Amino acid sequence: MKKKMLVVAGVLLVAALALAGQAVKVNALKGVTRVKIVCDVNVGEPKLLLKRMELLDKTWKQLAAAGMKPTVVMAFRAKASFFITKGEGYVAAEALGAKREMRAWIERFKEAGFTIEQCALAAEMLDIEVKDFLPQVEVVENGYVSLIGYQQQGYALLPLD
Repeated sequence: MKKKMLVVAGVLLVAALALAGQAVKVNALKGVTRVKIVCDVNVGEPKLLLKRMELLDKTWKQLAAAGMKPTVVMAFRAKASFFITKGEGYVAAEALGAKREMRAWIERFKEAGFTIEQCALAAEMLDIEVKDFLPQVEVVENGYVSLIGYQQQGYALLPLD
């Protein structure tokens, strides 16, 4: 019975997302000519973090297909920070595959023009050396200040937690 309920819930979710996608094309972007997004990336669970990257990529592509070139800032903090460091450190052995995939996502997003920031406060709290972040990542003093500043500049906050 529980399994049937999960299957039904999954089918309903897929249908709702399909309808929501249609609504976005018709209503949400009507009259919108410019899109600015700041993504709060803080999830530290590898599979969930990678799923968030897939969803961000799909969102960016859908906006581009609607005739926009979105301006995107990815603001990393919390345990997501471990996955944008060089080498094989900072994550457990079973998370190394996810870390490699994150490196590829970061390279793709940077090539697409995304700004990628890392909170120095989070790095310090997590004992991550600033020099250990990927070269595509700009370390900022305080990620909260960045999130506030971008929102004040008209960026939509997209939580990726």
